[in-house]
Amino acid sequence: GSITLERAIDSFGPGTVHLAVVDPGVGTDRRILIVRINRQLVVCPDNGLITWAWRLHARRNGRNRAQAYELTWRPKQSSHTFHGRDVMAPVAGQLGCGIPIDALARPIDDPILLDIAPADPSQRRGQIIHIDVFGNATTNIPHEMLRRIVFKNVKVKGRRLGQLKRTYGDVPPGRPLALIGSSGLLEIAARDADAARQLKLRVGDEVVLE
Repeated sequence: GSITLERAIDSFGPGTVHLAVVDPGVGTDRRILIVRINRQLVVCPDNGLITWAWRLHARRNGRNRAQAYELTWRPKQSSHTFHGRDVMAPVAGQLGCGIPIDALARPIDDPILLDIAPADPSQRRGQIIHIDVFGNATTNIPHEMLRRIVFKNVKVKGRRLGQLKRTYGDVPPGRPLALIGSSGLLEIAARDADAARQLKLRVGDEVVLE
């Protein structure tokens, strides 16, 4: 969810209001956020959902480009189990109509962030952060990082996969490969096969650029 939200923020223009709801803590004392980031606004629960966007966009060129706010506005009535509909959606609507953030929330400096971050370009390595149901392994290596360094091989679990491929069809059926996935991150996959099972991959495994 956090990676998907970042992809939306990266793809939309200034002034966009995003409503993002993955909220297992609905009805508890968890906070609801409005986040100003990348010249856009995000309404979401304070449970780490904003993490990947915050890590990639909060600071660029030495400037702080993000600010989080805790929602103080509440409707007169709301369900205890459907804050996405009853609380967050109305807030997103108000923001879209031009209601200022200060009328709805107060600034905070401690949004919850998960323990994941983009790879450090100087280290020339990263790690697997997610494996989907098809066995594709997403890493924390953004495509922007790959443009800055020269490498001939992507290596994982001692297996060299060669240079970055453009798409799955660039290799024969069953062969593993490395490519940029739809998340904008380096992905380890296998054509018509389960790369995680084939290569015995797990979340946390190191991926090296040689």
